[in-house]
Amino acid sequence: MINATNINFNIDIDEFVNFYIKTVDRNLNFLGTHSRNTSIISENIAKFLNVKCPEKKLLKYGAILHDIGKLFVPAEILNAGRPLSSIEFEMIKAHAVFGYEILEQFESLKDIKSFALNHHYRNGFGYPKHINFGKNEIDPLLIDILTVADSFSAIMEPRVYKKSLNESQALEIIKNPDNDKNAGLNSEVLEALTYLVDNDRISLSSFF
Repeated sequence: MINATNINFNIDIDEFVNFYIKTVDRNLNFLGTHSRNTSIISENIAKFLNVKCPEKKLLKYGAILHDIGKLFVPAEILNAGRPLSSIEFEMIKAHAVFGYEILEQFESLKDIKSFALNHHYRNGFGYPKHINFGKNEIDPLLIDILTVADSFSAIMEPRVYKKSLNESQALEIIKNPDNDKNAGLNSEVLEALTYLVDNDRISLSSFF
């Protein structure tokens, strides 16, 4: 018989993120694989830019959990293979605030809540526009790294409405100055990404 007084319910953060990745991969359009790849890209860029170890650790977990707010967005919207209505798109955009609020509830995770809130902020060109609390809690460069990594990973990924792209194709898109979606991206981070891609320094998880 188990002695209830000796039960330990402390959960290691790596156990938690692995559970999260597997869960969202099953239900939310391969969100787990996207999160894992975003973290890999972020870590590689941070290493190239000589980000200090404690900040790299924040970035690692911030990147893995940056989209956790999507748990509160209906799966049928996230998995939709059709153009979204303006209301549906606003619901998806709300995941940034949802993620901040979720992570703020956990003492061991609240230090990464700004990653969830600001990974679409793009220095004012993205969202949220007016709820940017937390932006100054961590180095803005870390958020810029995550923003580029998140976008780059998403461009490469297969969707029901598009085929997957390779690293070189995705790099061409994310560096296109005529693409409005690239407004606000950090040029230093983009150059670091360019070097890593050109020198085959990033190894990503497969979607299938």
